[in-house]
Amino acid sequence: MPAGVDPSRLKALIIDEGELTRSVLSNMLRDLGVAHVHSARRPEAARSMIKGASPAYDIIITDFHFSRQSSHDLTGQDLLDELRQARGLPMQTAFIMVTDEARYQHVADAVEGALDDYLLKPFNARQFDERLRVILERKHALREVFAAIDASDFVLAAQLCEAMFAASATYRVYAARIGSELYLRLGQIDAAKRMFEALLATKAVPWARLGLAKIELANADSATACRTLETLLADNPAYVDAYDVYGRALLEEMKFEAAVEMLGKAVQITPGNVARLQKLGSLQLFLGDSEAAARHLGAALNIGLHSRALDFQGVVALGIACVDTGDEDGCDRAQQCLQDAIARYPTYSYRLQMLVLALEAAMSMLLRRQEASLAALGQMAAQLDQPEFTFEMACNLLQLLSRCARNQRVPGAMRWAELAAQRYAISKPRTRLLEMAAVQLPSLETAVRNAAAGINEAARDAMTHLVSKKHQLTLEALLELAGRSLNTRIIKLARATLNHHGQQLPAPLAQRIGEGIDDLHQRYAEGGHRIVERRE
Repeated sequence: MPAGVDPSRLKALIIDEGELTRSVLSNMLRDLGVAHVHSARRPEAARSMIKGASPAYDIIITDFHFSRQSSHDLTGQDLLDELRQARGLPMQTAFIMVTDEARYQHVADAVEGALDDYLLKPFNARQFDERLRVILERKHALREVFAAIDASDFVLAAQLCEAMFAASATYRVYAARIGSELYLRLGQIDAAKRMFEALLATKAVPWARLGLAKIELANADSATACRTLETLLADNPAYVDAYDVYGRALLEEMKFEAAVEMLGKAVQITPGNVARLQKLGSLQLFLGDSEAAARHLGAALNIGLHSRALDFQGVVALGIACVDTGDEDGCDRAQQCLQDAIARYPTYSYRLQMLVLALEAAMSMLLRRQEASLAALGQMAAQLDQPEFTFEMACNLLQLLSRCARNQRVPGAMRWAELAAQRYAISKPRTRLLEMAAVQLPSLETAVRNAAAGINEAARDAMTHLVSKKHQLTLEALLELAGRSLNTRIIKLARATLNHHGQQLPAPLAQRIGEGIDDLHQRYAEGGHRIVERRE
């Protein structure tokens, strides 16, 4: 074992259907001094073992391919992706994939997705020992980085990685990968770009090119990001993480059908990936393809029912899709999922309350319980001015309103649509998604579009006063508009305008306006805007 690594303190998990393979790998690990070796036949069982492990596993070895028992079975790659996306895999855990020649390319591509290494069948004890020693040596070399990450000191962790990279340390590429991702998480775009570009100057690494595309996207340059990703995927067509980022970039470009195509390719490569299934199904629901949406969202629920990768918003999207397909059983399964969540979280969150209400409205529509559906929608709409009410909740409300109001009168529907649009029309892509959420009722879609246009026009009118140096009129108009709409973009515009022109006002007036803007910014400026948000 590498110096400083005590094998007797290591804990390993082997995931393989073959009893003989599990036994051989267990003996190899024990011969190296690893005292605690557990095993599982399939990824589904391993998932719960990993989730409940305390302390976490130091080594996970899994086969890539498992025999298909249903259409929802996981591969080793699906398990790795799920653990990464749900942040259920500590960075100090060594994850090793075992595969045969026929599936080599899939696993080689998975190395780009933060897999530590792979073993090609057949292998002997010497090959296994050599690979494992290298992996553990690398993990040990970055132990201070992992300790900083565990302590949530991401700034220190990133700085340690950059120091290793600059010093041309043995594991500089591995350190660069972790450091650049940490800088991206911290929003230190220039630092991340510096590391990506320095590495690309010496080595053509696909994940570094992907990192530059993420930076372009963070800098609101989605068109350049699309070009970068198109080139990257031409060279690496099985690089599944690139399809994820490409899908996001296409959403920002408002190319929704193309985004579905990219997300669909990612799902084809990893059909058991819960997060990708939910993203694809949710976007298909916006585009009106309810059957495909129900299929993908239903698969995500089947696969991820006991997984941290399952997002409850995707479960609600399934319920709404079931309204369109007339599938009471599917909607009931979605409701049961959230009821189970409530049982696990006795003091459940505001977000979960809103999602439960949305599913109650969906099921009431399916069962033609008009009063119940109106009551649930009214309860949701009553929350439109609450700071915790997010973009996803507004989209749920609009999707349900557009379906309900086709068959019965919904008092207040148009007003609710206007309020939702005024608050969440913060960009062209978000505005278009709000319109798409209401598309099943043309009059509701028009109300959304007109309300969004009205906010833009009011903001332009307010800013025109600056031409004649009427700073007070501009700032008071912006404050009034921000308070009426609760729109993040308007709140930030008001704050920026005050910072630039506030000195033109009497100090008491500037202070009063500033306090009003600061209050709105604190409560509303960080509002939700994602289609699929994280679960509890």
